[in-house]
Formats: sequence, structure tokens, C-alpha cells
Amino acid sequence: METIDHQELKWLACEWLIRQGARVVATEVSAPIPRWRVDVAGWLDGRDHRFHRPELDAPLFDGTGHGSEPVMTIAVECKQSRADFFRDTGKVDELLAERERLERRCRELEETRIKVYEPHLRRSGSSLFDGLDEWDFASSRLTAYRTALAELRRTEEALYGETKFGLLPRYRLADRCVLFCPRGMVRPWEVPTGWGLIECGRRELRAGAARLPREVPLPLRAARGAPHLGASAAHRDRWLRNIAIAATRSWMARDLPAPARDRDADEHPLPAADCPVD
Repeated sequence: METIDHQELKWLACEWLIRQGARVVATEVSAPIPRWRVDVAGWLDGRDHRFHRPELDAPLFDGTGHGSEPVMTIAVECKQSRADFFRDTGKVDELLAERERLERRCRELEETRIKVYEPHLRRSGSSLFDGLDEWDFASSRLTAYRTALAELRRTEEALYGETKFGLLPRYRLADRCVLFCPRGMVRPWEVPTGWGLIECGRRELRAGAARLPREVPLPLRAARGAPHLGASAAHRDRWLRNIAIAATRSWMARDLPAPARDRDADEHPLPAADCPVD
């Protein structure tokens, strides 16, 4: 059974997405890979991006891809405890140390080898400032780099399991992935690669932070920026469809009489997402 803290985190994430300008928001949304479902998802078009508001956005969104994308999709996972977050809590410290070592190795190879010997991987014009262009490091043919990436993936699978924490960023299923949790539950360096971290105090969470008036800032703190992953147009369209399905399902469950819900569900079942990976 879902706990009150988890429910509050989801509603807080919904309110936060709406304040960012999301036109479409829902809970329990299927990802483009049908086997996974995220706690909250939001869909924004380019006219509604508000990533320059000073209260939270600057430290959360790291400056890549902001405002330039016609559409942005944001996937949110809510975790209320460390046991819920980690797959194998007995080896957390050891695995985190190994992940840190592999991340340093990857960064070293990116700077000293890939940028020197594979300049064609640079995405020219992806930034307004010289020296800040994005690189398609994932397409590198460097054996040492690909080996380090494979080891890093195995380490993260041991930490978080073969779950959406690893799959959403790996396949760039959403433009941004954000973890919502109580303050102090997770240290920023423990967050999976490709995810941002937003925290809320437990006292504020249980006081109903999501129901604050719109003019009152939400009691949130961005502890780690969410990198721009660059989802494909097909995945963005799939998110919009699945958010609409989830919102419709929620409305039917809440507002329609039981007989009508049962009859409609039988006659018009909601389709499942069937977008394949690779």
C-alpha cells in the first residue's frame, strides 16, 4: 500500500511541474518502454519553458538544452527511504566508490583521448558559448572508453538494479529525469547517472507542501542538476500519449460511477505503450 509520504511526494512533483509551465501532467505514467512506469511525468512545449526562474531552476537544470527545445519531457521518480532507493543496501559504499572511480576514468578519457582523436563527435553549435559544445561521447569507438562505460553500467545495475533508474537515461527516453525524496535521504553523489535530485523536508512534506498557494514558493531544494538527455521526437510523442492515458484513467477512477467505469473499461480498454527499445 502506498504511504502518505510517497503520495505527498508525487503531488509535490505534480505541483512543481505545473509551476515550471507543464501543460500536461499525470501520475503513474507508462514510459516509452512499456514495462516501466514512472511516478510522475510532465510535458512542456517551448512556449512554456520557465527554466530561468531563480528560486529553483538554475541549479536544477544545468544550462544544456534549456529554452531551445520545442518540447521537453520530464520524468519524476519519488522515493521515501534508502531501502526503497537501493537494490542492495549491504554493498552501497563499496559500489558507490567503484562507480566514482569509473566516472573519473570516463571523464579522463573524454578529455584526453576522445576530444583529441575523435573531434567529429563534437556537436558544433549546440551551445552559444565557445568551448561548451556538447559531445556525443556514447558513439566513441575508443576501446578503453567503451570498456569503462560497460563496467560503469554493471556497477549501476548492482546499485539500482536493471530498473528505470538506469534505462531511462541510457536510452534517452525523457529529456530530464528527476528524483524527488525527503531531505537528507540520499546524498547527491549517490544519485544515478543522468538524474537530478530535488529534496523536501519531511515536516514540510507531511504538512501538505503541494497544497500551498501558487504565490508561495515550494519548500524544495535542488541538490543535483538534471542533465539534458535529448529524447527523440518519437519518445516525446509517446510520453504525451501516455500522460493523457494516465490522466484519463485517474479521472475515470475518481469521478465516474463504478458501473460506468467497469462498462467503459470493458468496451474501450486503455491501450498499453508498446514502443520497443533499440
